[in-house]
Amino acid sequence: MKFLIKYKKILGNLLFLLFIASILLLSVRGLPGNPTPTELNTTYWKDNGPFELSPERGRFALLYSIVENHSFNFQPGIAKFTAPDVGYMNHQYVSIFAPSVSFVAIPGYILGKYFDISQFGTYIWLALFALLNVFLIRMIAIRLGAAPLAASLAGIAFLFATPAFAYAVTIYEHHVSTFLILLTFYLLIRYNNLFSLAAIWLLYAFSFTVDYPNIFLIFPIAIAAFFRISTVQEVGKKILLHISLPRVLAMAGVIIPLLLFLWFNKVAYGNPFQLSAGSIARVISVKPNGAPVLLADISKPTSLPQVTKRDEAQGSIFTAFKPRNMLNGFYILLVSPDRGVLVFTPVMLLGIIGILIANKKKVPYMSVLLGIIGFDLLLYSMWGDPYGGWAFGARYLIPAYAILAIYIAILLTYWRKNNIFLLFFFTIFSYSVVVNTLGALTSNSNPPKVEAESLSQLSDQEQSYTYARNISELNSNNSKSYIFQTYAGSYISAWSYYTYITIFIVAVAAFFIVYFQAVTREELGEGGQHAL
Repeated sequence: MKFLIKYKKILGNLLFLLFIASILLLSVRGLPGNPTPTELNTTYWKDNGPFELSPERGRFALLYSIVENHSFNFQPGIAKFTAPDVGYMNHQYVSIFAPSVSFVAIPGYILGKYFDISQFGTYIWLALFALLNVFLIRMIAIRLGAAPLAASLAGIAFLFATPAFAYAVTIYEHHVSTFLILLTFYLLIRYNNLFSLAAIWLLYAFSFTVDYPNIFLIFPIAIAAFFRISTVQEVGKKILLHISLPRVLAMAGVIIPLLLFLWFNKVAYGNPFQLSAGSIARVISVKPNGAPVLLADISKPTSLPQVTKRDEAQGSIFTAFKPRNMLNGFYILLVSPDRGVLVFTPVMLLGIIGILIANKKKVPYMSVLLGIIGFDLLLYSMWGDPYGGWAFGARYLIPAYAILAIYIAILLTYWRKNNIFLLFFFTIFSYSVVVNTLGALTSNSNPPKVEAESLSQLSDQEQSYTYARNISELNSNNSKSYIFQTYAGSYISAWSYYTYITIFIVAVAAFFIVYFQAVTREELGEGGQHAL
């Protein structure tokens, strides 16, 4: 009997894995081929292809330069491909992004190149982090008291019902950062030994090299790990503090990633303490002779709508976060029509109810998880560009979506007997999937409202800035999915492709809910406990 139960669990996990992986495979953006710098600078690969936005190009450019040119600096052709998200320093074109996403993606590029799909190989490799995030959310939620089926539903909600979907199919830092946040937290709650603490400190330092704000987002986990270096014991009327020297030494785990980071900065920028963001001259374009056109040399940057709002916000990375931006930042991130959680992923708001239930049930580690959400929301509400440039939804809140998904799992567990709530959850989940599958299968290139209005005046043509822009892409039979462009597009329309994938996701979620209810009724009927 135990063997059959274990077999069913393994089979269920494999089917769940296959479901997540198949949706990602069908959605990851790409084109066949191993593009050269000349090919990369065509609209086929840029505006109309998988490198539609400069942050994607910037990270791929560093990867390409490392693998193909064995250099951390960019040749003029690659710099032209990357502009305006490329820097110029010491007469060299340099990356303005934290470097580790490009390093992490190298195996995917090399494997893809072998099969003549180097770009798609890169993107599908990074999509693995999105898949891992679903399973980490599931494992964490179960450990905090959620039912396994509820935890699986929450993982699906995170990946396919939030803007996390649109950024799982391209080359951004968000899923790698989220993976590091979830993994360090899982190590914190699952283990309490020397090796787990050393791993937490190592991953904490590495996260900084993936995206600089991670030093704040993982800070609550680091604080919790720090307090594990000591124990407090009451002996009579005395309180004794015992500090473990080996656990103190475990903090040395930060050294290896930081040394490698300093080495990279020294080679790339000539200074080990030079950060890539904020303090390097930005290049708007590259002249035919290979010379840069710098942002500082442009007298009227407002003529460059895709660049200026982001670039004007940059400055120094330590001065770009300003409290006076908070009210406007909250509005943009939470309720605005062009980025707001309320518009793009209302299902995540149910996580707030989950937090209240978790607090009532005294679920542990709430202060750590709420600290992550708080840092994420506060940090980017103060950021000069809370829009995230041209983007789909509030991409900066992807780590917060992952934490909220954990609390959605707790909510589903405790309210699983409430049919009205489950119907409500399924309704807003389905809406959120419909919206976010639009972004994943078409484009992330949505301007903020303020820039869309300026573009409308300049072009005498109305420019959409919500997911209506993505609907227009489908109406034009455009999808950037590699599978659609390479295979399926010859047989079905982009609308049909989108519809089939959306129905597949929603149908699987519906099955989970129905099965969840069936197990709950069985549990009530027998008066026992089942592994849900």
